[in-house]
This record gives sequence, structure tokens and C-alpha cells, in this order.
Amino acid sequence: MTEIASATNLNLFAVLLGGRAAGCRVELHDVAFAVGQSLEDTHEQLLGQWFGQPQGLHVDAYAVVDQVEGYRVRLERQPPDQPEQRLYFINIGGYRPNEFAEQHAYALLAAANKAKAKARAKRTLLPGHDSVHKDDLYEVDDVLEIRTAAAWHVHLVADPSATAPRVVNGYFPLPSGTIKAWLKTRS
Repeated sequence: MTEIASATNLNLFAVLLGGRAAGCRVELHDVAFAVGQSLEDTHEQLLGQWFGQPQGLHVDAYAVVDQVEGYRVRLERQPPDQPEQRLYFINIGGYRPNEFAEQHAYALLAAANKAKAKARAKRTLLPGHDSVHKDDLYEVDDVLEIRTAAAWHVHLVADPSATAPRVVNGYFPLPSGTIKAWLKTRS
């Protein structure tokens, strides 16, 4: 992967990965964050973040995180100076009667702190579900894993017209050639 010089043509991607791990009986999922011009540019980063078997790894959903409700999202080399709002990823779980599954809802929220992000998510995600609870909550800047000389940092810019990022759902397998080349660099 070549060094990325400028954030002007880069996107922050939130990616729902699907795949297998040794001993699993159902498809597993995880969320990863990566930076690139296109989703294809992030494949090596996604492979590096996946905990399971590389073969069969695919994207089930992704979003270009260029905005969240009330804020535009920018990437910069320097961390923000004591921001009033931070970008959080949250995974809320809950249940429906007679369903053999825990339901999940994911969100990217700008909030002053984790407690406020959690309270807002529990109010707005999974309405009508029982035992709604937080499964995961973290600041995106803390988990942004970029394989370049210096990390990128999330900056939020207030914009009342900004809405949630558009999510693209589907089955997008990582090319087998990309996986093979990535595996060679690991052996």
C-alpha cells in the first residue's frame, strides 16, 4: 500500500465484516474502520483487523463516514485540541420475544462523552425491544488503525444540515488474489 499524502481525497470507512473463524458454526461479524480513496483501497487494512480466517472474508455493509448527525467529519494528521464533541461507535443489543437471536443496532454519534453517547443510543436504537443494552462503545479515533507513517485523526465540524452517513448493504467479497498476496506478506 502506498503512503497517503493528503486527507483531501481520503474517506473514513466504517465496515461490517463477515467471515469465519476456527470452530464457529455461524458466520461471524465485526466492525472495522479504515481510510482510503475507495473501499477497495482498504482491503489490506480490513484483513489486518479481522480476527478470523482470511479466506471468505467479505464486507456485508459499509459507510463513508463524511458526516454524522450535526457534524461533518474530516481526517487530519494532528489530533483535535480538546474537542467539545467526539465521534463514537456504539453497538446496542436487545431482544424480541420468541426470536432465537440477540438483535443489534449500530450507530456513529457525535457526543461530549461515552455516557452521553450511550444514553442517546439507548433512547433511539432498537425501539420496542426488551433488555436494550450496550454491547460495545468506543471513540473512533482510539481504534482507527491505519498502516501509514502517521495515523489519521477524526475532526468534527459543526454543520446543522449534516445527517447520518449513507449505508451500503450487500455482499462484497475481498478478492482471493488480494487475500493470497496479503497472506504472503505475513509468512
